[in-house]
Amino acid sequence: MSGRPTDEDIARADIVIAADVAADDLEVRVAPDHKVEFHGHDQAASGTNRENLPESVTEGQRYRSVRISYALEARAAGHAEPD
Repeated sequence: MSGRPTDEDIARADIVIAADVAADDLEVRVAPDHKVEFHGHDQAASGTNRENLPESVTEGQRYRSVRISYALEARAAGHAEPD
């Protein structure tokens, strides 16, 4: 995932899930295997902004001063954009 949805996308969304987390010290014991899938036509977006943490982490690696900002935004099916 890359880049959080824009503030404009979030403002137009019907559903928003967001989280901000920080850690002074983070040890990766098992690298996650994750993905986010959307079904439909350009009705959702998600992504992260990361500080001091790569997109693909390494098992056994220690990361310091980590910050992750995640957002998922979606629009209801059939939702019309305002004129």
